[in-house]
Amino acid sequence: MSFRVAAGVLWVALMAVAFGASPPSDPQAGELIVKMMTGQLEGVNRSFFALFNLMGVWPMVLAALMADDPKGKWPFVLGSFALGAFALLPWLVIRSWEPRPANASLVARVLKSVVLRGMLAVAAVALLGLFFLGGDLAAFVALWPTNQFAFVMSFDFVACTGAAVLLLLAGRRS
Repeated sequence: MSFRVAAGVLWVALMAVAFGASPPSDPQAGELIVKMMTGQLEGVNRSFFALFNLMGVWPMVLAALMADDPKGKWPFVLGSFALGAFALLPWLVIRSWEPRPANASLVARVLKSVVLRGMLAVAAVALLGLFFLGGDLAAFVALWPTNQFAFVMSFDFVACTGAAVLLLLAGRRS
């Protein structure tokens, strides 16, 4: 299966889960997001908080993996900071998967730098540690039937992981 088809299947699956299988939206989701963004974590499940923050790290990781992509990716990458894989997967469907020469722009050099990649790795490991060890994973999973935000964010994380795998495999091919 081609990378483009795999990205399309991943995107359609994410849309089907989000719009066909998720519980109804929670009117207090906006308040929860504001609480997490401002550090008011009393009553917030730590696993939920960790995944929310991981969904901020993923777009940077994916941007680093796409540093050599041609012009046109930035609206999708920037959109992924708010919409995750919902915004990014369409780019992976339309982009060229052919090997491309290294991009020498300043932005590409920063995205591919060892320092940035190291910082992203440290942040991801710390957040995964919080998710599994510092949070309440069972309580987080128990949110899925009633909390659309937690449910969809979980599958968005899986889709971002799939996108990263596709990009890594394509990079190994070139």
